[in-house]
Amino acid sequence: MNNPYQKILAVKFVLILLTVTIFATPPNKYEEGKIYRHQLKNGLTVLTMERSIAPLIYHQLTYRVGSRNEQLGITGISHVVEHLMFKGTKKYGKGEASKTISANSGIFNAFTSNDMTSYYEYLPANKIDVAMDIESDRMQNAIFDKDEFKSEIEVIIQERRMRSESSSSGIMREVLNSMVYTSHPNRDPIIGWPNDLRNMTRDEAYSYYKKYYTPNNAFLVLIGDFKTDEILKKVEKYYEKIPKGPEVKDVRVHQEKQNVRKTLTLKHADITESSLRMAFVVPNYQHEDAPALRVGGMILCEKSRDARLFKKLVEKYQISSSVAGGFGMTKDPTFFSISTTAKPDSNLDKIEQLIWDEIKLMQTEPVTDHELQKIKNRYKFNQVTSYIKNADIGSRVSRYETFYGWDFQKEFDNRISNVTKEDIMRVFSKYFTDDQVSVAYSLPKPDATKEKKEKSTEENESTSNDDDEYNLFNDDKFYFQPPVEALEIINSFEPLFADEDIIKPKPIAHLIKTLRLKNGVVLHTVENHLVPTVSVIGILETGYIPENLEGKQPGITNLMTDLMNRGSKSMDYKQLSERMAFVPFTFSVSGSYKGFYFQGNSLVEDAEEMFKTGYDLVTLPAFADDEFKRLKPRHTAAAKNRFKKTGLKAFYDMFNTLMGEHPITKYNSTEESIKSITKEDLINLHKKYFTPNNLTLLMIGDMTPEQMKDIADKYFGNWESDVAKSEIMELPKVKELEKKIVKVYPEKDYAECTINIGFAPTNNVDDADAEPLAVMNYILASSALTSRMGVELRDKQGLIYGIKSELWSTSENFGYWKFNTKTGPQNTEKVIKGIFSEIKKFFDLGITDDELKTAKNRQLGLLPFHVETPDDVAQIVFNSIKENKPFNHFDRKADRIKAVTKDDVMRVAKKYLTTDRYMIVVDGPIEKSTLDNLINEL
Repeated sequence: MNNPYQKILAVKFVLILLTVTIFATPPNKYEEGKIYRHQLKNGLTVLTMERSIAPLIYHQLTYRVGSRNEQLGITGISHVVEHLMFKGTKKYGKGEASKTISANSGIFNAFTSNDMTSYYEYLPANKIDVAMDIESDRMQNAIFDKDEFKSEIEVIIQERRMRSESSSSGIMREVLNSMVYTSHPNRDPIIGWPNDLRNMTRDEAYSYYKKYYTPNNAFLVLIGDFKTDEILKKVEKYYEKIPKGPEVKDVRVHQEKQNVRKTLTLKHADITESSLRMAFVVPNYQHEDAPALRVGGMILCEKSRDARLFKKLVEKYQISSSVAGGFGMTKDPTFFSISTTAKPDSNLDKIEQLIWDEIKLMQTEPVTDHELQKIKNRYKFNQVTSYIKNADIGSRVSRYETFYGWDFQKEFDNRISNVTKEDIMRVFSKYFTDDQVSVAYSLPKPDATKEKKEKSTEENESTSNDDDEYNLFNDDKFYFQPPVEALEIINSFEPLFADEDIIKPKPIAHLIKTLRLKNGVVLHTVENHLVPTVSVIGILETGYIPENLEGKQPGITNLMTDLMNRGSKSMDYKQLSERMAFVPFTFSVSGSYKGFYFQGNSLVEDAEEMFKTGYDLVTLPAFADDEFKRLKPRHTAAAKNRFKKTGLKAFYDMFNTLMGEHPITKYNSTEESIKSITKEDLINLHKKYFTPNNLTLLMIGDMTPEQMKDIADKYFGNWESDVAKSEIMELPKVKELEKKIVKVYPEKDYAECTINIGFAPTNNVDDADAEPLAVMNYILASSALTSRMGVELRDKQGLIYGIKSELWSTSENFGYWKFNTKTGPQNTEKVIKGIFSEIKKFFDLGITDDELKTAKNRQLGLLPFHVETPDDVAQIVFNSIKENKPFNHFDRKADRIKAVTKDDVMRVAKKYLTTDRYMIVVDGPIEKSTLDNLINEL
């Protein structure tokens, strides 16, 4: 067999895309897919890459400043300045920069980390001047108004409650950093210590801004649909006139070597299972030891079922439910972490000892040639397949340029390919010792009360509880607005372009080719020649699965698909994991209460193996006894712990009440239901629903439609079954809610209150409501920055950091409108009243012609973003199949948006925002009776 690693290295197109040549002096012709470096007279570095895949341009301006430049007394000041640069200049008053970008169909945000502060905009190509005008203006002209400074500090303090004081993960991250970094500024939180924030002055922040936020301390990355010569003229027009700032010397920082084991223990109401995290200080990527640490870390503890620790702790000894580890890209030394969650009744000391045993093996015994090659294959595969969209490429360029210079990416990849077994032994012996470790234990509270088992849920793809909505910060970045809002911004600001200036999206219906396999299975294909990969998605349409509902065996679908993923009759779990990791490719099966899905992805040259393996998993699962016995306790434990978190209990109480006794509330597994499931139950379920009569295939890849059909026919075209197509279960209507309800779930371990508001459900969620609802939401509440509600509650009053406003609905046309936000406990009642006050004003005053025009233009301008790559097109196809919509539904969306009237907007507002019928649940550090009188005041 050919070596997959060599095959990856031979992929010329991808190397053109991802291997970058840096030119000090640009040649006459700029090649598409390559990065070029330029320098303005004032010191601003500009990195450009032409990519004409979509009429869009990504613009990221990065300042070389972050929390590493701070000291005690002014911690958090970098993040404060990031926020204040949105608060106005003479040219763009308070909030107008955000409104202007939004009015021009741009997506934007900003973040601060330890090492960098970035502002990014993603705009239609003909609107890139908007980003340059705004960023060049606030680079030199931000006002830092004293009143706005005070208001924004309150917003940041609320963000801190959310990120660092309420969630157990946030608390752990902050305390662990403080313990690990004894002599380095990374010990202090990026968002700052509370006392520093409350005592910081406007003048301190302004002086910091004038020192660090200058062209000679910044660089600009531009990726997208432009000609380099032309866009450089724009860059010079907007940025070159800005005077050079003071010289900024790099901060001298050093983390002293640790010589003693450190430990901490956290107990929190939201912790349901014991876990431990081990942290070892390691150098950054530029250090000669980093490649071996990266490769060795992937072998030891990558979040993969092929990693050594996963195989030992989760599979062999069955004492952990998960394992993950590694280290990220930073400017300074960072820490390599190993995290694991213990199964019930497992001993953390024993788990830690087993981790040390495996570390000892890494130090004393060479990894095998096979292990080493497998990791290098997977690393290369990830580099090839992970950076396709302009924003992904641009953010990666910005990270490398901040830390080591963009051209170091190629160097690091080369170093990875040259790592030896001896290198791994050396670095593990150097950094992984018992006197250089910090260990953090997370434990459930011993006095936690037993909670009743609530058996309800929303559809997995749509559920938005407080954890899901805001736990989006997997790295140490603190954003100006929650990333979930970056795509949901609108305003009442007058648009800067006429209707004819809006770039239209490319039609997609003609890109979808529909064929039929020899057994009648329908195959939809989308060509994608950006990377040499192929993906297959299978949709098994079943409707609601009665076996998975209350009264039968809720949880059976997930247990069955989990077991299917653990081997086929031709390949057991160990063999499967090995092949998928080495080649590499992916394939998995998943299930919910209303359908089954499978998905595979590989290089084109490995498509045969991916298809054969996947076909066997789907049609000939092993359902091995030992694997069934291994999985069942895991599902039992998950069912037991599902509703122990106070925030989840509050949210699902609201959802259950709104949905009444509807079957959709009766799908979550319980301990009893999982225990009742037998292997024969799973076999029978598979036989009933996994049939070609239920199957639709979707393929996306670097093939022609005919080539895709050939390989699909070779495998899935041979699938035969005498089982008829599943009958779609008829569901009852949701009962109407006829009252107002307010409930409080006290939780003293939270530093903030989470507010969930659900309005009365309807059985008539009409597809024709989609566009008017989007207009309504953009104007009223979709963004904490520019919507009416957001401006009032965040910009004017400083009460919230973010807000979520959306319709939850199903393909059966029932659903409800909901709001979610967080605030300090002292502001809870004020925020709820503020939400209802803005809704009332919306009903009383309606919307203006300008608001309607701006909202519609915004939606029209965003359409090209939805079809940037062929993978985006495929996602629309997948959604259309699930929702039984024609493939030209997206192509007609612009016409539906243009047809929206003010009357349409007010009609849907009154239909879904039922201010006389709703349920409000609040969880946080307030008393149960705190909101007893609220209903009478709304």
